[in-house]
Amino acid sequence: MVDALVRDGRLAPAELATRTGTSAATVRRRLRRLTEAGVLAFRCDLAAPLAGHPVPVTLPAQAPARDLGAVHRTIAALPECRLVAGVTGPANVLATLWGHDIADIQRRETALCARLPTLTVTDRVVGLRTVKRMGHLLGDDGRRTGMVPIAPW
Repeated sequence: MVDALVRDGRLAPAELATRTGTSAATVRRRLRRLTEAGVLAFRCDLAAPLAGHPVPVTLPAQAPARDLGAVHRTIAALPECRLVAGVTGPANVLATLWGHDIADIQRRETALCARLPTLTVTDRVVGLRTVKRMGHLLGDDGRRTGMVPIAPW
């Protein structure tokens, strides 16, 4: 069922049931269990240029361990946040934000550090073109052109 959803997360329970050889009721029950357990999460993604946010920036950063929960919650709540993760090493926070343009990166970083005074951004990685997102191949305009399915297990 998860493999089918990786390919197309918009599948209706009836279609998922057909593809997996189960009933729609079983699909709904399994989906409920997996989402409630946090194993599956659904999101709507869109072409970044069409959304007015064509410039992704990944910010490796460092924060004291005592502040990590608050840092992650604060960053995750930002509308421009695409990813926030705890990682190992000196930079223990990794965040990817979408921006309007290159100048927007510094504005967002400045605002973020003002809001989180114990956060220190250690580097900036600007994406000039995204060619793949979650297994979906993207064209120059940011729209899906194909797929290379990811294996979540």
